[in-house]
Amino acid sequence: MKFDLIEVKEENKNIIYNLMQLYKYELSFFEDGTTTFTMLDSGLYVLKYIEKYWQDENRHPYILKCNNELAGFVLQRFNEENMNEIAEFFVINKYRKMGAGTFMANRIFELYKGKWEVRTLLKNERAQKFWRNTIKKFTNDNFEEKYIRNNSRLAFYFES
Repeated sequence: MKFDLIEVKEENKNIIYNLMQLYKYELSFFEDGTTTFTMLDSGLYVLKYIEKYWQDENRHPYILKCNNELAGFVLQRFNEENMNEIAEFFVINKYRKMGAGTFMANRIFELYKGKWEVRTLLKNERAQKFWRNTIKKFTNDNFEEKYIRNNSRLAFYFES
């Protein structure tokens, strides 16, 4: 399998918008009192801050391709705590368990050196397992995980 991580220019932002609908649908399974995913009457999920990825120099949208087919996306940003952050991360089901997510995570960690924060929803145990394994291998087990936001999120902290 050949993976490519490609930064998305503004003229192609519809790719991110479309993939975000699949991503929000999947995340809606983990909705709780700390997070909600609002669907409009049009059948589309509300996307609050996506436009900022083409307006703010501290935000970077990428798509993942596998053998030249769309396989997922990652949104990276430099946050208010002066850390790199995975704001959103999604791999299409077809490409899971094939190394696509690990490739995408490792590549983004390599592109943006420094301190990192990766947050997960508390109910999303699959994401927690993925991030724990991926970050553990990337850092040679040199990371920290802790509950944040009144114990509503599990976050991973490390340096790349």
